[in-house]
Amino acid sequence: MFQKALQGIQFETGKAVIKPVSFPILKSIANVVIDNPTYKLTVEGHTDDVGDDAMNMTLSQDRADAVAKYLITVGADPMRVTGAGFGETRPVDTNASKAGKARNRRVEMKVEFLK
Repeated sequence: MFQKALQGIQFETGKAVIKPVSFPILKSIANVVIDNPTYKLTVEGHTDDVGDDAMNMTLSQDRADAVAKYLITVGADPMRVTGAGFGETRPVDTNASKAGKARNRRVEMKVEFLK
């Protein structure tokens, strides 16, 4: 489920506006969080290296927050969903190619299990 989300959450270019095509995936993630009260979810935003470092850090945080807000809006407990932005500091691929940049522009979900 969460792996699919990594590849399926899309935003308007250079903005923290979630594209509607992403809503079904996000709704599914929210349902998993709702159905599993021991899950605490951190939404992590990442960017490629295009643009200013500070701007990318802000954009990644804004995107993570937008996803967290959406999950909360559709029913996830706000005490168990947070957002964190990492800008371009944690690439998963090279920024030297178009495909690599696309993989670096992502949202990851990290699950912590509460006791």
